[in-house]
Amino acid sequence: KAHMVDGKKVVTASLINQDAFRELFRLDDWNDVVIIAEGRHLRHYMNGRLILDFTDAEDLALSSGVLGLQLHAGKPMWAEFKNIRIAALPAR
Repeated sequence: KAHMVDGKKVVTASLINQDAFRELFRLDDWNDVVIIAEGRHLRHYMNGRLILDFTDAEDLALSSGVLGLQLHAGKPMWAEFKNIRIAALPAR
């Protein structure tokens, strides 16, 4: 779990350790990913397990905008996506 304070990420709890993530991640198969974004609060599930719970509490944080899928700079890598669905959440 993490949130932003004064432009810095503050981690308050670990939801998964490196060994558990290696076991959870399907290297040679499809991974099921669900991302729930409610304003500034993001939850990321992989293969049914919550692996990220983040709230961006910065005043300048956006609560709406463009959805992007990306890779980061570094070692060569790839990403493949299929069956992407976007759904509006019911009002709370």
